Amino acid sequence: MRRTFLILADGPLVRREMRLWYPEEFDPFTVKQLGSMAVVRKPKHMSERSAILRFTTPPSRLNRKYALGFVPTMGALHDAHMALVEASQAECVFTAVSIYVNPKQFGTNEDLSKYPRTLKRDLQILAEAQVDVAFVPSSEDMYPPGFKMYADYEGIENRLEAQSRHGHFRGVSTVCLKLFNIVNPSTVYCGQKDAMQCLVLKSLINDFNLNTKLTVCPIVREIDGLAMSSRNVYLSPEHRAEAPAIYQSLSEVNRYYCDLMRTDKRKLALELPTAEQIKQMLLTALNSRLKSGTIDYISIGSEDDMLELQDETEVLPGSFVSVVVRFGATRLLDAIRIGHSEEEYWHPC
Repeated sequence: MRRTFLILADGPLVRREMRLWYPEEFDPFTVKQLGSMAVVRKPKHMSERSAILRFTTPPSRLNRKYALGFVPTMGALHDAHMALVEASQAECVFTAVSIYVNPKQFGTNEDLSKYPRTLKRDLQILAEAQVDVAFVPSSEDMYPPGFKMYADYEGIENRLEAQSRHGHFRGVSTVCLKLFNIVNPSTVYCGQKDAMQCLVLKSLINDFNLNTKLTVCPIVREIDGLAMSSRNVYLSPEHRAEAPAIYQSLSEVNRYYCDLMRTDKRKLALELPTAEQIKQMLLTALNSRLKSGTIDYISIGSEDDMLELQDETEVLPGSFVSVVVRFGATRLLDAIRIGHSEEEYWHPC
């Protein structure tokens, strides 16, 4: 069975032959079909396809706000990724998802070689979810010989994850700049769990005048509260049983903060806790629950720029409270916007 698609090339419309394809047949293809989903390997062909999608609206999708939604991932898909896909499909005419394990954002002693790679399974999941395009580039295409240009966030070295993962956000900024230029989406969807990464993407879009917007979706959690992450598979049964303590502690602090706001508002005298008070409260909550897990850091950053709040500074609603806990070699990150419900979307740009 064969299908023919029209794709915009450099000049006139040209025909490219595509055949139905299934994951077990995986090979270094250029463009193939998995059900109704196109699977694209080459950046040039992804750009060509995006150009068509941004100017095409099927009658059944006329009620969508944006032309092309994009969900960048490193694969090993789980329900949190698919929640981003669903958010895109609810708002956008077409949805594209990238699967690429970016080596530039892994440090020397990090888990690049061990990072879970489940491409065949991931593509089947995306096809069943009726994603329109899956972009699966190679490192040779993303970083060809002679590649020298990088995007970097000035002054981030001493903040949060950047302290523990040298060069991480340089790699994130660079790969996202390339992906955003290749896919050219109307809007990009990412999760709120890594608040610093959201800030980096916000700055990337604004500072480079990219023609896209950023939608940050609520964290998706397991039934016991653990934030979904591809790295959760590294946890031993004992560590997995202990890991929900992170969210339980964050929730305890947030409940205290929200209760305080409601009480003080009734008194017409809103006295907010300081950053030091919130940190100590979270530290106490974590220490009372953790057995083998060790706290890497606790941070409270402003909503606008994630700058660390001074100990004596009042914590305003919307500030990010982030924590990283290590279980063996696995680092688990979680965060809340204090004073807010987790179901709320964040639109930084």
